[in-house]
Amino acid sequence: MNKQKTSEFGKGFVYNLILFAKHWWYLEYMTEIYKKVGLENVCVRNWFNGASDHFYELEIPKQWRGKKIGRLAKQLQDDALEWGHGFKIKPTKEDFDKTFKKLEELARLIDKELGVESIEADYK
Repeated sequence: MNKQKTSEFGKGFVYNLILFAKHWWYLEYMTEIYKKVGLENVCVRNWFNGASDHFYELEIPKQWRGKKIGRLAKQLQDDALEWGHGFKIKPTKEDFDKTFKKLEELARLIDKELGVESIEADYK
């Protein structure tokens, strides 16, 4: 008997990385509102809180777990969950920017592993 599996925040590797990245708009949109009351860092924390949910069931493929791809994915997962749900370390806009640089690096490593040449975009 096939039972329908469900996941509140998605389950996968590339799929969950994309779901995480889709939250970028929140920070861009909400920063202006939060700036008016001097709470920019609260905005970043709220962003990590929502976006990092997609890392609960991030599944790093077995063949990449000991490689740079797996280590970078695990670091992204751990950092984002700590910043979004740990509440001990308060992330900054710089942490947000570094996270997206790592996410881009991870995407390029995946391309390389798949035999696809990637060239860094001039416009981001």
